[in-house]
Amino acid sequence: MEQIEKLIADHGIRTVIVAGTDPAGVLRGKRLTVPYFRKAAESGISFASYILGTTTMDEVLPGLFDTGIPDVHAKPDLSTFRLAPWEKDAAIVLLDWVTPEGAPHPLCPRGALKRQVALADRLGFKAYASLELEFYILPLPISEVRQGRWSDLPLPSKDIHCYSILEGYFCEPVIGRLRDCFPEEIEACLPEWGQGQFEVNLYRADPLAMADTAVLMKLAVKQIAAEAGATATFIAKLREDMSGSSGHIHLSLRDKASGESVFYDPADPLKLSKTFRHFVAGNMAVFAESVLFYAPNVNSYKRMQSGSFAGTTRCWGVDNRTAGFRAINESAGKCRLEVRIGGADLNPYLGIATGLGAGLRGIELALEPPAPGSGNNYEQGVETVPVDLAAAVAAVEESQAIREILPPALIDNALRIACFEIGVFHGTVTDLERRRYMETV
Repeated sequence: MEQIEKLIADHGIRTVIVAGTDPAGVLRGKRLTVPYFRKAAESGISFASYILGTTTMDEVLPGLFDTGIPDVHAKPDLSTFRLAPWEKDAAIVLLDWVTPEGAPHPLCPRGALKRQVALADRLGFKAYASLELEFYILPLPISEVRQGRWSDLPLPSKDIHCYSILEGYFCEPVIGRLRDCFPEEIEACLPEWGQGQFEVNLYRADPLAMADTAVLMKLAVKQIAAEAGATATFIAKLREDMSGSSGHIHLSLRDKASGESVFYDPADPLKLSKTFRHFVAGNMAVFAESVLFYAPNVNSYKRMQSGSFAGTTRCWGVDNRTAGFRAINESAGKCRLEVRIGGADLNPYLGIATGLGAGLRGIELALEPPAPGSGNNYEQGVETVPVDLAAAVAAVEESQAIREILPPALIDNALRIACFEIGVFHGTVTDLERRRYMETV
């Protein structure tokens, strides 16, 4: 608190945002004055518990009122306190959802990730994670979107200019300011394979710190874009004729005592250790049932197209972007597994917890993967991700293994939310249906 008080005084902080991510991936919280933040830092803060069991659109799910909707308590993690330079005179601190007794709440995504980090520690490993997040910046004021302009969206360019330095220049008013807000965390920014699409690479860190940074970066870029008269969106598939936005997760393990990579083996023909093979096998073992936590929405599956750079295949390969699991064996310091399944709409805590937990399970069970794939895995007849959200739900319902990785209560909650989402879309008549059938049938 002494360090926090100094930051508050030195930077003239007037508002402290307290925020925690719900299971659906929405950052929930309150803006507090500094005096009330001091009270919250000491005693915590309460919210209506429905926020842990609702959709991204805050629908009331069946059974909600049967609970009586008691409070859920949240405890600020003071180690996450930081300036929020994307908002005037503001700072932000992240929350852990807890039970009335102060124990980790079973529906806390941050708690689910903490559990896997602790498991890695018990096994003698120090885990690291990194995220690549893609998103679109549209030359459209967010106020118009909020009033219902979800179609006929303008694009900043007619053409694709992936990695183009000149293309990147045109969004520097947003992207440059974003880098300034995260100077130690953002490794690189680049235009991606879509008109107005950008990718941000976050530098590797402790998995919990990585997920924390990801949720804050998403908040920041949306607010910075709004201030610039634009809209930033992390929707997985913005339009059917445009590139989807991914959320690739990079994972690595080092020996806790020596700090050396346990994935890299210079004596192996592929320079990959047995531990790495167990780790990738663990992820492949829960391939179908893990997809719900990489692709949680109906829209997520429209990104999962063959030949689209999306990680749709149940296979692994060395530096092969057509594999769902990409091994990177460049050096001991950079040796890692890239899980290419997720979209930008994933909940970073749950996505990282799933990949890390599946890999650790593979190590504990000494699972062995098949031989690595090569060439174009999209055309080699390998198993692919569930075709839609309903199929992903079915895969989770049939799996016991995923319940060894994520808390069962959190899984049941995710299934409840997903089933509600499916019902919403099944009952909604779309513009595409009107276009195809109004005149012709």
